[in-house]
Amino acid sequence: MELDRKTRKELSRLAREAQGLWSEQRDVLSHAKEVARHASQSASDVAKREVLPLAQDAYRDALQPALGKLPWAKAAKVPVKKSSNPFVFILMAVGTLALAVVGYAAWQTLRADDDLWVEEDE
Repeated sequence: MELDRKTRKELSRLAREAQGLWSEQRDVLSHAKEVARHASQSASDVAKREVLPLAQDAYRDALQPALGKLPWAKAAKVPVKKSSNPFVFILMAVGTLALAVVGYAAWQTLRADDDLWVEEDE
């Protein structure tokens, strides 16, 4: 199909405008990425300076004494003998794998699949 000169010129102009727009969008996204990175670093610094000490103080002043009064808190202070038996690690890996399989099976069972439902004809 042969295009007339006016149509080719219009398509060429549109292609240049699209290329320019694409370039501008890349610049905008690059700038947005830099701003987001800076905001993330600033938020992290503020959290380390301001929020973390407040949370630690609140834990030390309010939560830790309350947890110390629980009946099983004394049992938690008993030193636990650490085992270097590799069988323990194998059991932990098998248990984690079993938990993941059960979770995946539950997710597959309970997820909403509209494609599986068939409407009844009246």
